[in-house]
Parts: sequence; C-alpha cells; structure tokens
Amino acid sequence: IPRPSALKTHKTLGELAKTAPARSSWELGGNCNFLIAASRLGMRAACAGHVGKDQYGKFLIDELAIEGVEHAELIPGDDRGMRSSALAETLICFVLSDGAGAHAFCSRYDLGPWPLMRDVSDVSNEAREVLRSCRAVFVNGFVFDELKPNAVGQALKLARSNGAGIFFDPGPRSFTFVDESNPSRKEALNVALTNSDVVLATEEELAALTGAALGAPPEEYARAIFDYPGSTTEWVVVKLGPAGAMLVTRDGHTARVGCPKVKVGDTVGCGDSSAGAYVLGYLRMQANPSLELDEVLRTTATLATHVGSATAMNLG
Repeated sequence: IPRPSALKTHKTLGELAKTAPARSSWELGGNCNFLIAASRLGMRAACAGHVGKDQYGKFLIDELAIEGVEHAELIPGDDRGMRSSALAETLICFVLSDGAGAHAFCSRYDLGPWPLMRDVSDVSNEAREVLRSCRAVFVNGFVFDELKPNAVGQALKLARSNGAGIFFDPGPRSFTFVDESNPSRKEALNVALTNSDVVLATEEELAALTGAALGAPPEEYARAIFDYPGSTTEWVVVKLGPAGAMLVTRDGHTARVGCPKVKVGDTVGCGDSSAGAYVLGYLRMQANPSLELDEVLRTTATLATHVGSATAMNLG
C-alpha cells in the first residue's frame, strides 16, 4: 500500500482507474454495508443517494435490490447543473489491501473540491418521502464531502420532525471536522452533533473530534460529545477494534463487550456493518421503553461486535 502522500493523488487515482478490476471484484461500500447489514438483521432498509446512469450505478442499484434494499434518487430530475457535472458518473472508490488485514482507500472523496455536489440545492420528492416515512437515518462523515452542511441539516431535520432517530458515524474524515481553517467543516460537525441521537466512532475518531487524548477512557469521549453545545446525542458508541466496543448513554448507563476471535480477512466495512445492530437496539428500546436498559445496551453491543467480526472474516 503506498504512503498516504502518494496514495491520495490524482496521479494514483488515474493509474488505478486505468487498471480497474474485473466486475467480479466490484463491491458496494460505505453506507451500503450498513444497509445490507440492517436488511439482513430484519429491518426494512432504503437509501436516498445519488448514482450516475452508468454501469457502476446500475450495479449498485441491482446489488441493493438483491439484498432487499430500495434506492431513492436524491437529486431532482430537473437539476440541470447536476446532470451536466462530472457527477453524472457514479462515484467509485478503490480499496487496496495488503493481504494481511490492512487496507487503504483512494477516490475523488480525497481530492475535492468539496462538497462534490456543491451545486445541489434541493432533494427529490422521492427522497423526501423516504425521510418522512423512516424510523432511523444513518449518515457517515463522507456525506459532508458530497453535500453542503445546510442541505444535510434540512434532510435530518425533516426526518427528526417525523420521529426518526439519527445515527452519525464520522468515519475516517473525522480530523477534517476540526480544521480551524475550514469553517464549512466546523459547520458540518455542528449539523451532525445537534441532530444526532447516536454517535458511533473509533477511539481515534473521537479523539480527533473532541480533543481528548488518544487512549482516554471511553466515558471521557462520550462526555465530550454529550457536552458539545446543542448536542442532542443520547448514545455514544466507542468502537475499540479487536477489543470490542463500549456503549455509553447520556444518563450514565454503560455496556462494554469484547469481540469474538476470528481469522481476519480484512476489516473493510466492519464499522459500517456493526452500525446496523446499534440501530436495531436503539429502535427496540424506543418501541418498548419498559425494557431493562442495561440488558438492551449489553445485547445491542454484543450483536454489533459479532456482526463486525463476521464482516472481518471476509476479503472486502
């Protein structure tokens, strides 16, 4: 795997594009990992997002359909600026693996200019209906590389106004949200944390977001999220890799669990997939408040680490 300074370049992206792998190794990624896991766990799942009218877009929609996941096109059909832009093509990401469990990514997400769909000012009626009817919305940090913060905020407020829980995973873009030289990224973090009910992140990501020391107690990371001005977060999930995970609630309840020991293929998508279990647990508690909270937290975190471990057993 090349060093980041060589990997995150137009040159490397161009070289990878020239030698794109065969269709047999194409995969869905990011939020699609979450959607598939959620569907396999028994929830009804749909995505509101943009794909181009190309072979990659068709592949994505077809693969989601096989998993029982519907797709709602995010961009209104009459958005001429969008149709004429480079994003008429489906955004793809190359995943490089060293064969020993480590991986790295290279895509236009890394190169900007951000947001990639900066000309988009509205979402389609189809996407609005999805947001109005759902019980939970999962977003990751990459959405702010695609859309302006106010566009994301409008979508989340629409879902929240209809009682949906909002789940935010900042992911590998965490460090960009605290870039003092980029006010739009601070605005993005504010949108995320003042609308989210559940925040899910690794120790490294939470350290970047909160300023807490790497290796701090998980409760310290969680308290920093709860104390963020205007924070609506009720649960913080601290993902601890092979050590498991810890779930912390605003009122001080916690559950810490380990991970099953498995033979690791690679860890791509583990966090995305495990998020499906956290949504299921949160909705279970919302549907039946009489359930014993500590039991729900423990069961939820245990299921999530098992889903993540199962994902790690595969390549891709």
